[in-house]
Amino acid sequence: MRIFRIGLLLGWRQVQRANKWTTLLIIFVMMLTFLNLIAVSGVLVGLITGAERAVRAESIGDIIISELDGEDRILETERILKELQSYPEIVAYAPRFDGGATLEANYKERRDLSGERDIASVAITGIDVELEDKMSGLSGNIIDGEYLKEDEEGYILIGSYYTAEFAEQFGDIFDTLDNIKPGVTVRLTVGDISKELVVKGLVQSKVDEVSLNTYIPEREFRRLFGRIDRNADRIVVRVTPEGTEDKVKASLVASGLDKYAKIQTFEEGKPKFITDIKNTMNLLGTFIGSIGIVVASITIFIIIFINALSRRPQIGILKGIGIERKAIEVAYVLQAAFYALLGSALGALLTYGFLLGYFERNPIKFPFSDGILVAPPDETFLRFLILFAVTLVAGFLPAWLIVRQNTLNSILGRK
Repeated sequence: MRIFRIGLLLGWRQVQRANKWTTLLIIFVMMLTFLNLIAVSGVLVGLITGAERAVRAESIGDIIISELDGEDRILETERILKELQSYPEIVAYAPRFDGGATLEANYKERRDLSGERDIASVAITGIDVELEDKMSGLSGNIIDGEYLKEDEEGYILIGSYYTAEFAEQFGDIFDTLDNIKPGVTVRLTVGDISKELVVKGLVQSKVDEVSLNTYIPEREFRRLFGRIDRNADRIVVRVTPEGTEDKVKASLVASGLDKYAKIQTFEEGKPKFITDIKNTMNLLGTFIGSIGIVVASITIFIIIFINALSRRPQIGILKGIGIERKAIEVAYVLQAAFYALLGSALGALLTYGFLLGYFERNPIKFPFSDGILVAPPDETFLRFLILFAVTLVAGFLPAWLIVRQNTLNSILGRK
């Protein structure tokens, strides 16, 4: 403790007597290093987190109820829906009926009956119009035309990826239809059954499952696909407040509904590739941030080395009057710690006081997601510890190199 107190005093005197602009520059470099370590990985992970949020909000919800293994649909769907109505934590739910079909356009204008038809194989979802909109806000993704109405039949919503106009930016990946716009008549074919439908609207979202889908009312879907019962393929559920999905799932399982369907939370049912990409982005961000740590440590090393070298005679005098080498080394280590602590504190203040809120209000517009900044406190603290430890080493080495020199040579300035 005596060595530490002496080192603390010497270190504080060095900081006080140092050029203030040099001190500010070092602190600024440490702040930028901290931000680089946190923000780069935060933005990369936030890119995937934004996509994950969109999938949760516009597609699969907080709880996903699907068919049991070995079944082709959910059993006792109506019983499950009635059970969901009794939970105050559940604010919305929507049954969905999934199938595949062929969609044909421009068949009325085709003159050559032997020519190539304008067709596309499409995914089609039968929805309860009101429940689906309350659950996923589907009407908010209509970019042209109108949303379906509960009392209407003979209309269809088409995802933008099935239209040549919007899909061309992705290349020749999807089956597309030409001249698709609201009011156009298309023909939907399911097996041997065909029906003409009027395009009511075009749907576009950064969630592929929404943009690469078509929607018709549930009643029409069941007639076309011969689904006499009301057993759905999926039921998606929205709960509030956020974080209660595990509790609601446990209650649903306790009530015996797991005998009729598989019940999963979003974390359990989300696509695995989202988690894999998020982990990859986090690793990439950490790698890029580590380069910043190396740069900062070299900067601290050079600054403290030059500082110690210029004070070599004073260091020799301190050693000559009986100040222990360890106390002098501690002084330079504490000086480096001061720079690291203050720079990191300013970086954390900027991150949590401004940047997180700013990116929440103004997400980065990527083609497939609205990116945000993600900075979990535990990961931030771990990165700070790494930065702090490296900085301490960078402060110790130059001091050790100078202090270990001969006392008399240091005082006289000899090599």
